[in-house]
Amino acid sequence: MRKVFIFRSLAIIISALAIFPIRGQVAMSEDKNVGALADEDRINLDCLRGAYPEIISLEKKTDGALFLRFRNGAEIPYRTRGATEEDAATSMAQIYPPEPARPDPIDGFSPGRARPYPFLEALYGENKGEVQKKLKTVRLPGGKVALTGAAAEALARVAPRLERLYNTRPDLRKFLKVDGGFYWRKIAGENKASAHSYGLAIDLGADVAPYWRWAKKPRHQLQKSYSPEIVEIMEDAGFIWGGKWDKYDLMHFEYRPELICKGRKLYKKDENQN
Repeated sequence: MRKVFIFRSLAIIISALAIFPIRGQVAMSEDKNVGALADEDRINLDCLRGAYPEIISLEKKTDGALFLRFRNGAEIPYRTRGATEEDAATSMAQIYPPEPARPDPIDGFSPGRARPYPFLEALYGENKGEVQKKLKTVRLPGGKVALTGAAAEALARVAPRLERLYNTRPDLRKFLKVDGGFYWRKIAGENKASAHSYGLAIDLGADVAPYWRWAKKPRHQLQKSYSPEIVEIMEDAGFIWGGKWDKYDLMHFEYRPELICKGRKLYKKDENQN
């Protein structure tokens, strides 16, 4: 019988802390008079620092807002008084469900689609030219793709697993065809920069794994039946899958290792309790 995965927000977060040690917990708690951190913040910051060594501290401004300081001196909002979408904390508020979790889509639930743009710009560049300087090419069985450094390196590490899958599962080859990587553009139908603009996203199998605006139906059968092998391999590399979004993007994989980290901590605990 398929296990049911339930969101328990703060209750899960608090219980998870008893089992999952928080790397750098003491150092982060003592940074720049921040004071005691909420349980969810401790998990968020553990995952952020584990994924991005560019982060050196969490600091507090006089108005109480928290920000992340990068090694290059950049100050990036973690949680501001208005809790905007661009805050790193807000971008992590919805918990990404890692495989094998495929919860039924809920209106408005699209973990990772809220992107902390100041954070992304500090990591990858504020304009097309800056991002292009950091691009690397990765060869996959379905084609070549250009991504920024950390995303490219993570994808290259799992490329042999994707190649084995390509060679042993002919039925999945159409889903492994590379159809896009770095591309400086806006999100289709919106006025926000796409994750592709930062070299963080790869599209696989666009002919068979559509975007919700193209499919023109609120739910798609592939949200449940899409290959778990592909999704698991990509999640192991730190890429979330857009098929788990309310406004699904079935071809889309996006490098957000902090969301994979948080999801695996909390869903593993939730699974053990059911």
